[in-house]
Amino acid sequence: MLTKAIPQKIFVTVFILIALHVTPDGAQNARYTDAIQSLVDFGTFALQPGYRSHIDILQVREHFYAVIPPGVPILLSPLYFIYRNLMSSLGVPVSESYWAGFTMLSNITIMAPLLGIVAVMMFKILKSFTGDLIKKLWLVFIFIFGSLNFFYSTNGIWSHAYTMSFIFIAFYLMVKQKNSFLIGLCLGMAQMLDYIAILPIFLLLGFWLYVNLKNKSKNIFQKLILIGCGYSIFLAIILYYNYSITGSIFTTPNSLFFKQLSQAKESKNIAHAFFKLPTLEILWGLTFSPYRGIFLYFPMTFLFVISLLKNKTIKNSVCLFSGIFVLCVLIYNSTYYAWSGDVCFGPRHLVVATPFIVIPIVYCKTKYIKILGTLSIFINLAGVSTNPSDNVLTNLVMFISRGLFLHWLDYGYKTILPTYFNVHVSLMTPFFIYLAIFSLIYIIWQPLIKEYQVTQNLDMQEKLQQY
Repeated sequence: MLTKAIPQKIFVTVFILIALHVTPDGAQNARYTDAIQSLVDFGTFALQPGYRSHIDILQVREHFYAVIPPGVPILLSPLYFIYRNLMSSLGVPVSESYWAGFTMLSNITIMAPLLGIVAVMMFKILKSFTGDLIKKLWLVFIFIFGSLNFFYSTNGIWSHAYTMSFIFIAFYLMVKQKNSFLIGLCLGMAQMLDYIAILPIFLLLGFWLYVNLKNKSKNIFQKLILIGCGYSIFLAIILYYNYSITGSIFTTPNSLFFKQLSQAKESKNIAHAFFKLPTLEILWGLTFSPYRGIFLYFPMTFLFVISLLKNKTIKNSVCLFSGIFVLCVLIYNSTYYAWSGDVCFGPRHLVVATPFIVIPIVYCKTKYIKILGTLSIFINLAGVSTNPSDNVLTNLVMFISRGLFLHWLDYGYKTILPTYFNVHVSLMTPFFIYLAIFSLIYIIWQPLIKEYQVTQNLDMQEKLQQY
């Protein structure tokens, strides 16, 4: 049966489309690449003279540090080591183009395969709830290309899609009751990638405990120890990272930076708190506002809310947990001082909740999934094809007026060709690239489409014969 090859087709499709839309730069790219270069070239997280990033820089004595968790620099360091040596052997100097190449390479070689794996896992989880192949495929591709995952896996280097991926992989392993140590590794990696992943991790551990108690699993304590062992590997890295920068294993660069920022603004009588009670303004901003509202950036959220009112969702522990997870992450994000995410597309701190928004929607009608799913894909394709703004409507207007846009292609004919090849091109259209890519994807899925059509015709004939 060709349906057995669906996971491979999903993986390849996701990989191709993510790789197609990678950009040479991002709003917060330099803070990661500076840290990666310092770690690989000098063996320290301290930024070297001439660092490019000027976003949230922490000064400790005479050293400067990017205010980020250690996850992304550590994860991408092996790739950068290979890339640096390759570029050195080719005689390519460190420049804007140098870092543009590394940024795109990292998303193609690490992010795209990782999202492909996550998409396959989403398909397998949905398979437990419905036999409708079309509905499952729509939900899987909406999850990747119709949500914020599309932007944060292609537009430069961000930690959010990585964090979401490892959180969801851990969730999948819990649902399928797989290796406990591997669950711990995934949770630890998510923690190392983003400090505020602590809440999703605690929620997942609660779900894991519930599932094991419900199924009366044996050796729960031993499994919990294995999870702890996997998690502690990355926890040890975080504690060492904290100590090497702040001098305390319990003080993160983020908290020390925030303390310095608060002290600097005391003279202005500005009271700051890392977390505070959410206001109506923030809740509006994270839900329905065109600024960072998840309902506008990911319209499938409307179906998510509707799905939570269905009896099937309430009775299903996975779907019910998904609802609890999204609500808790939303409230948690609304208490965070940097809830808006500054320069970005949509509520970037809610990226981790996107797979859990999708899962309960499996109980909604396919026609509504197609309608809102198409709208979601259109909105997020607009985000990927334009530059981040403070209003989703701005991105939509830009997208409608300009059309499909590939940042790497634009960078190629504006920077690479004139700089290195003395070739000057006024315009390069992505139309034929899209045509070629979607033709390739159609060829990949054509056998399955034919098989599905034949099956549908046979089912129709059987129904007619019964009458």
